[in-house]
Amino acid sequence: MLTRTQKEKIVEELKKASDDSKVVLMADFRGLNVKDMGELKKEIKSIGGKVKVARKTLMNRVLLEKGVEFDTRKFSGPLAFFFGKDETETAKRVWKFAKKNDKLQIEGGVLESVVIGRADIENLAKLPTKDQLLGQLLSVMQGPTRGLVGVTSGVIRSFVNVIKAIEDKSL
Repeated sequence: MLTRTQKEKIVEELKKASDDSKVVLMADFRGLNVKDMGELKKEIKSIGGKVKVARKTLMNRVLLEKGVEFDTRKFSGPLAFFFGKDETETAKRVWKFAKKNDKLQIEGGVLESVVIGRADIENLAKLPTKDQLLGQLLSVMQGPTRGLVGVTSGVIRSFVNVIKAIEDKSL
């Protein structure tokens, strides 16, 4: 049994992880072996996230302090909490792992103080990452410029061809 000071320390750790994150995903990990959990932790850590396993009541305190009405106690099993700065990348990694390993059951989460369900997390996992979206936006923004360069170079090319034709005729 945890002492009051231990619980307060865990709540502080959860609060700090939550404050540093845009998304918190929750998943039941019963039956997941240590090797698989370690692999998942490495995966989340590689994108700047954190994985914490704590009592649901302690996470409840953290969420209530942030003004989020999400009762983690309604879930029967133990929960692992995945904290991520990049909401789409965190969702992608956890979702991909859950598809590969059916022992990890995604239960829900919180995205910037809004409660999200399993379907929302799946949709989030299917979205392109921010880097991909920025790349697409840049490509769209370059389109008109590319067109202008093409038209301008075409005019110049035509002008040079006319000059060359006049030069050839005069010889």
